[in-house]
Amino acid sequence: MADETTTDAVTEEAEPVTEAAEATTEPEVAPDKAELEQLRAALAKANKDAERHRLRLKEVDDAKLSEIEKAQRDAAEAAQELAALRRDTLRQKVALDTGLPAKWVARLHGDSEDELKADAASILADLNKPRTPAPDASQGPRTNALSEDDQLYESIYGKQA
Repeated sequence: MADETTTDAVTEEAEPVTEAAEATTEPEVAPDKAELEQLRAALAKANKDAERHRLRLKEVDDAKLSEIEKAQRDAAEAAQELAALRRDTLRQKVALDTGLPAKWVARLHGDSEDELKADAASILADLNKPRTPAPDASQGPRTNALSEDDQLYESIYGKQA
């Protein structure tokens, strides 16, 4: 009997997957502004609900934890936040020291100051690399080296030796 309920549960899970696959093969119609606003409002409401539920879950979990466990968890969260702040500060310091533009700071990679400086130097080398312009066909040697006056003279009197 336990096998029958397990089989039923598996088939029930399989059905929504096939329906979802069929739904994705249909061509999508662009929603109008009213539908987009409704979707955005529903998404904002769902995000608020999720945040509220997350906070409630944390409260329930806190009630189960002892004071020492709460302090340990809070200390671990603070240590993670401190590490992230230190990484960001170091990246900003290296960018400032090397002259890297502010919008390129997020692209720096490395764990130590030396690695970050090396990465900043490579980015700056690429940014300051001189670019060769594309050749301009209207410039350079021409096939006819005569001035306009000489060309006019030759067209009237012919070529001179």
